[in-house]
Amino acid sequence: MKKLFPLFLILAVSMVFAVDMKDKMGIGVGWMVGSETFAPNVVILKKALGEKLVLEPVLNFWYTKNGDANYNFDLQVLFAYAIKAHEKTNFYAKAGISFGMMKTPKITSFGIPLGLGLEHFISEHFSVDLNHVMGFGYTKYDDDDSNEMKFTITTIDLNAGLVWYY
Repeated sequence: MKKLFPLFLILAVSMVFAVDMKDKMGIGVGWMVGSETFAPNVVILKKALGEKLVLEPVLNFWYTKNGDANYNFDLQVLFAYAIKAHEKTNFYAKAGISFGMMKTPKITSFGIPLGLGLEHFISEHFSVDLNHVMGFGYTKYDDDDSNEMKFTITTIDLNAGLVWYY
């Protein structure tokens, strides 16, 4: 409980000294819902480009070390357009580009992610963010046995995060 006290203090102070968020930036951490990793494995950045348009780079990653070490990361640069905006909640349509890599099996991918997002503001400085992105992808498999390329429809798990705006 003592470790959570600073978070509650920051949240309380931010509610008292809330400011207008127009042209603000946000940074946050999140989790891929359903992933095996308990620790945060998503980094979220947000920059308002206008009243309804947001630039949103997102990095999904995980690392495991069960015998051979393995890693996976997926960098997405999304543009989020607020289809419906309310006082505290925004519903976004998202589109962008992505690049990903995995060590075992060795995979490189490029894609065009498309999806939906929901952001609810707890205060002027904190929000809860939910995203589900699917899209089209080009995947290259670089195993010793084959050098295969595929064009696929991709899906990424639901991401949930907390974003702090300044």
